[in-house]
Amino acid sequence: MLRNYLKIALRNLFHNRIYSAINIFGLALGVACCLLLALYIQDELSYDKHHDRAGDIYRIVSKFQSERGFNEKIATASPPLAMAMKEEIPEVESAVRVFNPPSVLQNLIRYHESLFYETDGLIADSTLFDVFKYDLKEGNPKKALVQANSVVLSERLAHKLFGNEPALDKIISISQGGKLREYNVTGVFRENYNSHIKANFFTSMTSAGWGEYVRTDGAKQWAGNNFIPSYLKLTAGHDKAAVEKKMNAVLLKHGAEAMKALGLYKTLSLEAVKDIYLKSDVGQSPRITYLYVVASIALFILLIACINFMNLSTAKATKRAAEIGIRKTMGAFRSSLVSQILGEAMVIVAFAIIVSLVLVQLALPFFNQITDKNISFNSGNFMYILLASVALAIITGLVAGSYPAFYLSSFQPAQVLKGKLNLGNSAGRLRQGLVVFQFMIAIVLVCGIFIISRQLDFMREKNLGFDSNAKIVLPLRTEEAHNQYDPLKKQIEDNSNIKAVSGCNYIPGTTIWNDMMFYSDGGNMDKAVDIRRNSIDAGYMELLNMKLIAGRSFTDNRKMESQNKLILNRTSVSKLGFTPEKIVGQNLHFDWEGKKYDFQVIGVMEDYHQNSLHEEIKPTLFEVPDSTRRYDYMIASVSAANFEQTIQSVEKTWKSLIHDTPFEYSFLDQNIQKQYDEDRRVSKIITSFGLIAMVICGLGLYGLSSYMAERRFKEIGIRKVMGASVQQIVTMMSAEFVKLVVIAFVIAVPIAWYGMHKWLEGFAYKIPVEWMVFVLAGLVALVIALITVSFESIKSAMGNPVDSLRSE
Repeated sequence: MLRNYLKIALRNLFHNRIYSAINIFGLALGVACCLLLALYIQDELSYDKHHDRAGDIYRIVSKFQSERGFNEKIATASPPLAMAMKEEIPEVESAVRVFNPPSVLQNLIRYHESLFYETDGLIADSTLFDVFKYDLKEGNPKKALVQANSVVLSERLAHKLFGNEPALDKIISISQGGKLREYNVTGVFRENYNSHIKANFFTSMTSAGWGEYVRTDGAKQWAGNNFIPSYLKLTAGHDKAAVEKKMNAVLLKHGAEAMKALGLYKTLSLEAVKDIYLKSDVGQSPRITYLYVVASIALFILLIACINFMNLSTAKATKRAAEIGIRKTMGAFRSSLVSQILGEAMVIVAFAIIVSLVLVQLALPFFNQITDKNISFNSGNFMYILLASVALAIITGLVAGSYPAFYLSSFQPAQVLKGKLNLGNSAGRLRQGLVVFQFMIAIVLVCGIFIISRQLDFMREKNLGFDSNAKIVLPLRTEEAHNQYDPLKKQIEDNSNIKAVSGCNYIPGTTIWNDMMFYSDGGNMDKAVDIRRNSIDAGYMELLNMKLIAGRSFTDNRKMESQNKLILNRTSVSKLGFTPEKIVGQNLHFDWEGKKYDFQVIGVMEDYHQNSLHEEIKPTLFEVPDSTRRYDYMIASVSAANFEQTIQSVEKTWKSLIHDTPFEYSFLDQNIQKQYDEDRRVSKIITSFGLIAMVICGLGLYGLSSYMAERRFKEIGIRKVMGASVQQIVTMMSAEFVKLVVIAFVIAVPIAWYGMHKWLEGFAYKIPVEWMVFVLAGLVALVIALITVSFESIKSAMGNPVDSLRSE
């Protein structure tokens, strides 16, 4: 019986080559999209799931509040917190601090003659491998980070430095924002897991530099210096709420006076490590929202493909009607007919799955490019792909084949054999409803494409409060580079193609980690306002064309300007309760460890966007430091003419003054745009798969238009004999589909409006959702529908009416 069904299925596929190809390709395209997005979802869900007892590991989250309305939650803590919790709370089994030194985006590494920069160099306690699981290829995880000046390298970095040689006990030099210091390689870890902690190497906390600061001066700071990601591993069966209560008791025990002096209320909470990557809302919008979007797109594309199959199958129902009638007359049960037709659907799905796997393999390089992933078919995900393929085959076969199976098997043999079968009334509304559903999804996706594209354009073109064009950034990553700031600046300024040069601690597009609580005369720390502090050189505001709205800017007299002179942004002035004109000349104060520090406001600048448009503008100030060692970046405004020669000249100047720090530069405007990489990735995913959804919708419309043309074959012939023109017939046949698209548009608009508003909530500064976007999306859907339908309509309208009337 099964062999007979298979023969019939293959014979039907062969006899209807075009429809079979459309069916197989449409399903294959839908399944391929679903598989690709399933691989993406699997990769996103895998973060931090590999750790032993991952459910017992948490990150400490600090929340700050003040009487002036300051309210902020950050995913970092003060230096002593984590280790104190380990000592004083029984439920804390182990603790570790893992941090990237502030302002250090690149680390300098030297090995023999090799000198290069490396990102993601973290400083960690020796308990790192007690809390987190890392597969060490070389070294002992219990001892790897115990000794001072120890370093554990990633397998990739070890291979870059030593090739295929063992890395253990080799000596390399590393600068993490200070001097080049020698480190002993004590371990190499494999990069075979996804984690929110991005690391190319770990240095020991017992080392000099930042590690020494955390262990000494930082160990006294219970209220401030909240820059260290800190993690706790709790005992099995712990009570999270009870542990959080004890943590805040420990904090109050040691830090109550310090927090009172700062005028802040600080509370601690725990965030599950396995939820950080996708679900954390600390300083970001939860990434899980994007995952829901991707999963919805995958589901909808598969549904669209299944709908196409149903429409194409029922469009050719007349071809099978006689066969079904004869089989029923010969005694076939409906259940056997349903099994046969479902089996034929499974055969088509099987072919589609095979084609889809080929499409996935071909599309993976492009898919990895748009998602910034490195997904591939390998032994690690083979079983996942196999199970996903089987599940998709069964689901798709049942969903796509069930309706045609029950529909075709419902034909009455007497009506079929007498030629009185009416295909127009029994399922027309359902087919039309399915097409409406298809285009509703397509219109929502097109609206998403338009809105996301416009938001990205808005972020790229918005006036950020400064001019980032034609500005090159020279990072000062080592002590040698810091010490040569003044001579380097002077020699670069002498270049005729350089318009201006200045320096700063934080360039636009980076987070300012340095902040203080300031209050005005007559106030105290309880009334203080938290303000971010950026150290800049004279000419910085003029170089970036920042607008001064009151007072004056800094002069070249660094000694005079470094005497606690401040320039505030408009938001700071407003928070302090002044107007820009009134605050100039006023004194601000900051209390720290029993001592009062005084500052004078000399100017007010217009607000500018230091961070991305996802965030609101924060109170910010500029100050001139007493040493150029505080400048981590040099910025130069360059002329567009002879740019290559200018860069070569700057590089030559750099190398003449700075010998042990490689020359590098970047463009300020490009650095700023990197803040929106995640948004661009989502845009590419929605655009790419939205277009694929439109293609599949087009195939579905082709199936329905084919069905309509077949059903009205004789009617078209009669109309032509009666004098109807091709244009009239095409218009008649297209009118019904236009109506379906309009219905889909009406349903899609509120859904798209809600979805886009939810997405835009992640931006502090955003575009309005205008009605024209929905009109354009509807027009796109309508044009695609008309183009698709017109092909079959014109073909039918131009046919010979004699062919349609011959049987009469």
